[in-house]
Amino acid sequence: MRRQVPHSALSTGVESVWTFRSATTEKPQPLPLTAVRYGPGGLDESNRAKPGGVTRMPVWIERNPGAAAAETRSIRLEMSTDDGTSWRRVPLVRTGSGWTAVLRNPSAAGFVSLRAAVTDTAGTGLTQTITRAYAVG
Repeated sequence: MRRQVPHSALSTGVESVWTFRSATTEKPQPLPLTAVRYGPGGLDESNRAKPGGVTRMPVWIERNPGAAAAETRSIRLEMSTDDGTSWRRVPLVRTGSGWTAVLRNPSAAGFVSLRAAVTDTAGTGLTQTITRAYAVG
């Protein structure tokens, strides 16, 4: 999905690609879809971070209610400062029921895009990309 609105330059592109196994069932069953959620700290009221600073980024996985339970097998987080032309891997540390990343913001004003890839023990996967997730400057 792409959007252009006059009141915001953030989240101009959001894309989620799922992989999962499916079969015919006698009654409707919830699909085993997941979503990656972020809780960035230190942003101002306009979702801007300080240039050259760091943004602490709690990350957690939400699953479709009613879908079969599975454990997260792997998660990878990447960031881009050029609207997704190039990506740099960001280390994640397991914290409680999620993970935390520390993103080094660029020294000049701009935007940070996020891309996460998740797989679980049932073989379900998600790649989720948010172009211009937050601003810098």
